[in-house]
Amino acid sequence: MRLIQGSGMRRAMAGLVVFGLVFLSASAALADLCPRVKFVQLGDKSLAIGWTMGIDERDIDDVYGVEFGGYRVWVKQVWNSEEFYLEREYVWGEEDTEAAGYWDLEPFYEDSIRVYTDRHAHNAFPYMVSVTAFEAGVSSVNDSCLVDNSEFAGIVYPRAGQQDVLKKIQAIPNPYRASAAWEHGGERRITFVRLPETATIRIYTVSAKLVETLYHDDPNGDNDQEDWDLKNSDDEEVAPGVYIWAVEAPGLGSITGKIMVIK
Repeated sequence: MRLIQGSGMRRAMAGLVVFGLVFLSASAALADLCPRVKFVQLGDKSLAIGWTMGIDERDIDDVYGVEFGGYRVWVKQVWNSEEFYLEREYVWGEEDTEAAGYWDLEPFYEDSIRVYTDRHAHNAFPYMVSVTAFEAGVSSVNDSCLVDNSEFAGIVYPRAGQQDVLKKIQAIPNPYRASAAWEHGGERRITFVRLPETATIRIYTVSAKLVETLYHDDPNGDNDQEDWDLKNSDDEEVAPGVYIWAVEAPGLGSITGKIMVIK
């Protein structure tokens, strides 16, 4: 997994209010009740966020002058929406394992880091994640805390990690449709995922004409992805149709596949 230093409860929480970037005003005391994100960890179809309050949660009432309610974990599908949705809520003291707010976090200790993992993410898609704390019985959200924590890692892309088995390589999305919803900031791309440390990617027409060559080289071991911007070697956009891709990796051999481009 890739660790950036410093996202399964959707159906269960379908009845909860989804907040965007405009929230109800929180109390002055609640405005200071903001966890600190320590890391965002990227895995295969997963996003993990780790945070701490810096103090024992049992002392929050005395320190902040409010009754601690728990934590809320937020996720934004950047390619799909400008709003965060509530991914998971932890309600302080909730012991019912069937409750949406079940508190299954470990007892607090010095420098504790709370961690939540969203295992329903899509590899190579852009996300933002955040966490906020809330006062018991208060539905308002500390929007400044949400935004500040989301900016800790910025936009992140889940990734499978480098693979030494070439048959695991994929080109996504496939088929590619023009102005695909997953693209962020107008970027046109097909992403090759689960690449090994070093690889050469060649893209051909069905008549075997070379369209473009991509070189993947990441000795650090944390990047398994390489983007194709749907242009040829002359920087011209390719026509709709079927394309053949071939990946060759030193010591591992080669593999081929097909991509369909629809415009």
